[in-house]
Amino acid sequence: MNLVLSCIIFGIGLWSFWLFASNRTYLSKLAEHNETHDQSTLVTIAVPARNEEAMIERCVRSLMQQSYANLEILVLDDNSTDHTATIVRNLQKEDARIRLITGKSLQPGWGGKIYAMQQLFKASNGKFVLFTDADTVHEPSSVSYGLGILKKTQASMLSGYPRQQAKTLGIEMLVSAMLFNPTLFVPFRFQERWQFPIFAMAIGQYLLVKREALEAFGGFISLKTEICDDVGLARLCARNGFKQVFAPLKDHVSCEMFSSFGQAWHGLERSINGVVKQGLIGFVLILAIVGVLLLLSSSPIIAVVYAVFLTLGNAHSYSLPFLFTLLGSVLLFSSWARAASYFGFSKKCGRLGLVTILLVVAMYLHGYHIRKSGRGFAWKGRILS
Repeated sequence: MNLVLSCIIFGIGLWSFWLFASNRTYLSKLAEHNETHDQSTLVTIAVPARNEEAMIERCVRSLMQQSYANLEILVLDDNSTDHTATIVRNLQKEDARIRLITGKSLQPGWGGKIYAMQQLFKASNGKFVLFTDADTVHEPSSVSYGLGILKKTQASMLSGYPRQQAKTLGIEMLVSAMLFNPTLFVPFRFQERWQFPIFAMAIGQYLLVKREALEAFGGFISLKTEICDDVGLARLCARNGFKQVFAPLKDHVSCEMFSSFGQAWHGLERSINGVVKQGLIGFVLILAIVGVLLLLSSSPIIAVVYAVFLTLGNAHSYSLPFLFTLLGSVLLFSSWARAASYFGFSKKCGRLGLVTILLVVAMYLHGYHIRKSGRGFAWKGRILS
C-alpha cells in the first residue's frame, strides 16, 4: 500500500513537471511577435461596472491610451449606488469613444454580471468585443496584442491570466489557486488543437471574442444562469466549433480582484464551485480531485514519516516509498513555484503551494455546502445560485 501511494505521488509529480514545462514553452511561443498594425477593424471594449467608483477611472483611462485606436469603449452602469456613472460621464467629455450605458433592472432568471454583458453585447458595434472587468488596468498594447494572437491562431476567443495584484500574502495565496490549471490540469498546447470543452479555460478579466461567435450563441442567453460566465463561454465556443485559446497576459493587463481576504475567499469559492458541473458524475469527479489534492498537500509529511521509519532500522521496505514520495513532492511543488513566478506571483507565494492547495480544498468544500444548502453565493449585493 505504501508503494502504491508513493507511486501515485511520484506519477502526479512527473505529470506536473511535464505539464508546466510544456505549457510554459507553448505560452512563451504564443506571446512572440503578435503586434498587429492594421487598425481598420472596429473593436468594442465592454466594461460591466457595479459600484466601481474606486476602480473605474483607472481602468477606463488605461483603455483610452491603447495603441490600437479604432475603439468604442462601452461602460455599463449596472444599477450602481455609488458615483460610478458620474465618473464615466466626466471621462466621456475627454474621449468621444466612451459611451455610458445605463443598465436595466436585473431580469428574472439572469445572473447580474452576465445580464450586464448581454446588454453590452447588444449595444456593441465592433467586429471584436473585449469584455474586461472594472478592476483591470491595461497596458497600451493590450488590445493589439490580443488581436495579434487571434490572427496568429485563427481563433474566435482569447482569454488568459493578467498579472494579479494583491495587498497581502493571504489574498495572493488564495488568488494563486488559478495555478492549478497550468500546473495540474490543462495542457494548453493540445487544447488549442483539439478543443476539449472540459479543458476550455477563461477568466472574465480579459475575454476577447469575435462578434460572429457571440451572434451564433445569441450573446449570453444560453449562459444566463452560469455562475462562471467566463469558463462557460470558453466551453460554449469549444463545443460549437469556435476555437478558443488561452494566452499569457501578465505583461499587458493587471488586476486587483479583491481588497480583503474574506472577499477573496467568497469570490473564489463561488468560482471554484461554478466551474464544476452538477450531477453525480461531477460530484464523483470532484470528490476524487479533492482526495488527490489532500494526498498531494500531505506528501511532504508522508515523505518525512517514511524517512523516520528508515532511520529506525530494519525498515528497508520504506526505501522506495520514501524515494518516490520525496521526488514526487519536489517535482510538484517546484513546478508550482515556477508557475507562480511565470504568471507574476511572488516567490513567497510560490513556495507556499502546499498551503494554497489546502485552501482550494477548503474553499470547494465550504462552497459546496453553501450551494447544497440553497443559500446561494452573495456577490455585489446579489445572490447567485
